[in-house]
Amino acid sequence: MPSLTGICRFAPPLDAGGGRVRRDGSTTEWWLILQCEPDVGRYLRRLYALDVRQTRQLSDPLWGPHVSIVQNEVPLDLTHWRALEGQPMTFDYLHPPQEFGEYVFYPVACAEALAYREALGLPREPRWPLHLTFGNRKAAR
Repeated sequence: MPSLTGICRFAPPLDAGGGRVRRDGSTTEWWLILQCEPDVGRYLRRLYALDVRQTRQLSDPLWGPHVSIVQNEVPLDLTHWRALEGQPMTFDYLHPPQEFGEYVFYPVACAEALAYREALGLPREPRWPLHLTFGNRKAAR
């Protein structure tokens, strides 16, 4: 299984100005992602394009390649919330890439992320299982 390392980012901004309000009116206040290097996304999107024989192109996700650990969930125990800001976390990702709607991702295994969810008082497994989003079929930004 290949491994990557991402950086913990709490309440990730949605734009260069630091805005956190989404189009649906909710915010990213209770989100935690592992943000990977942009080159990782470019590489994985290129591999995907080659795999589908250049028949489909992907755009970069809003937060670049990332793993969502907490997805709009208010932790029951805020003692450790934001404790990992800026810290690296390594995860494994599983081939082949999966598609759901317009998103393309790899399933992820990361015991450290799941343990952190538990420490926050959240269910060990998130509603949407851990995954590395590296592209989507939305119009390029």
